[in-house]
Amino acid sequence: MRLMRATVFAAIAVFPAVLLALFAYLLLGGSSESTEWEAWMYGPCYGVPGLCILGAFILGLREDRED
Repeated sequence: MRLMRATVFAAIAVFPAVLLALFAYLLLGGSSESTEWEAWMYGPCYGVPGLCILGAFILGLREDRED
């Protein structure tokens, strides 16, 4: 059950992660006219969404503790 919940959390987190990545990409100047492949910003394009999705997956794996 925890794995299914974590998967659903990660799937739902894709949409805000993409929006956050787009915001970070534009904030760091990704809309400039450079067409070289070295100009890609791997942090905003892959790191930000990956960390958001991974974080949501980990939150989904956590057990509910009733103390």
